[in-house]
Amino acid sequence: MESRRSLVLIGAGSAVFTRGLLADLISARDLGDWEIRLVDVAEEPLSKAVGLAQRMIEARGVAEHIRVVGSTERRAVLPGADFVVTCVGVGGRPGWQTDHETCQRHGVFQPVGDSVMPGGISRLLRTTPVLVDIARDVVELAPDAFFFNYSNPMTANVMAMATYAGATGVVGLCHGMHHVQHHLAGFIDKPFEETSTLYAGINHLTFIYDFRWRGQDAWPMVREKVDRELAAPADPADVGDIFNEGEKAWNNPFSWEIFRRYGAFPAAEDRHVTEFFPERWPRGAYYGKTLGVDAFSVPEILEWGENRYQSMVAQADGIVPLDESIFERSSGEQEQLIAIIRSILDDSREMFSCNVLNNGSVPGLPDDAALEIPGVATARGIRPVAVPDLSAPLTAILDRRLTSVTLAVEAAMTGDRDLAVEAVIADGAVTDPDAAAALMDDLIAAQLQHLPLFR
Repeated sequence: MESRRSLVLIGAGSAVFTRGLLADLISARDLGDWEIRLVDVAEEPLSKAVGLAQRMIEARGVAEHIRVVGSTERRAVLPGADFVVTCVGVGGRPGWQTDHETCQRHGVFQPVGDSVMPGGISRLLRTTPVLVDIARDVVELAPDAFFFNYSNPMTANVMAMATYAGATGVVGLCHGMHHVQHHLAGFIDKPFEETSTLYAGINHLTFIYDFRWRGQDAWPMVREKVDRELAAPADPADVGDIFNEGEKAWNNPFSWEIFRRYGAFPAAEDRHVTEFFPERWPRGAYYGKTLGVDAFSVPEILEWGENRYQSMVAQADGIVPLDESIFERSSGEQEQLIAIIRSILDDSREMFSCNVLNNGSVPGLPDDAALEIPGVATARGIRPVAVPDLSAPLTAILDRRLTSVTLAVEAAMTGDRDLAVEAVIADGAVTDPDAAAALMDDLIAAQLQHLPLFR
């Protein structure tokens, strides 16, 4: 019998990710026996995550196969780890809401705020240094572990962990690309399994420039439907809904505009993609709605997240029965991870979307940039697939977007307020230097408890 493998999950108090990962591992008996080491700096969320995990294990009768331990000290549980996963959100939902409200007071409206624009930069300042500290521990204590990161802003975090901690093998995972390929397949009413894509970009702005059904170019089918649907007036209910499945053109009108102009469809669709072109949405004006307010409402997604968390706390405490439907399906952020682990352990060399250092995979972009490109999961880790044919216009858009990321990472790691202001200006949402400085000062003041380098 194989020995028990170990996986360290740092940021386990998020519970949503923890629940999905445990459900998938419990269902994947072919992967053998596991010790799951849950880590969080906050004791109460950690205890809830451990409690929920124990209830899930008991419900499925797999206690001899899956063991769960919890710790607030990651260094105590990292040695000997086979896999390390980070899903850290410094400041949590309250920090996210603070960014959102502070930006709106300065006239900046964004639908997410986890990657770019001033809200994304604020998240970067408080999150990236923490991820770098974690990565240093992983490099020291678990140098042979396969290391995956889910924390946003993904591009910045992967770049910083490689540059400042020497974690050059860290792989960023996001289910956005996977979901968008599902949406494209649904858009032309074809089975997902019969479709394929080629793509390159940065997380939340990844250009799918080749889309095929049974090996044939599927873009003509896509174009016919896009042209027909966008020629008709929009139903306001289709525009700016967080929970749409992306199978109507009016669900993502801007992404389809990009497609018509550049011949490539951007993942992860309008909710994220609009943030990379902030100059097009003055005060958040978006097809008759306002970004972050009634288009992709941030309060609505925060409430949805809080309700999911409270539901899991109630299950962990035994107040309500365990929701066993989680064992039947996998659609969360963790879904790629189990498939990647299986491909690594079996060396079956399946392909996934990964955020990794460029190192020449996409010509015309910096080698040290973290790009979202195809990667093959092998027994020796993720091997990126070169994407030499991304068009020059799309490469130029990505290169421009990386400027602000580079400035913001440097600001985060040095506590340099002036560089943070320059990152905001380079981002493009606020180009007046005085306005950018005033906004950044307010964001720093609001988040100061999470910004030790800025005190």
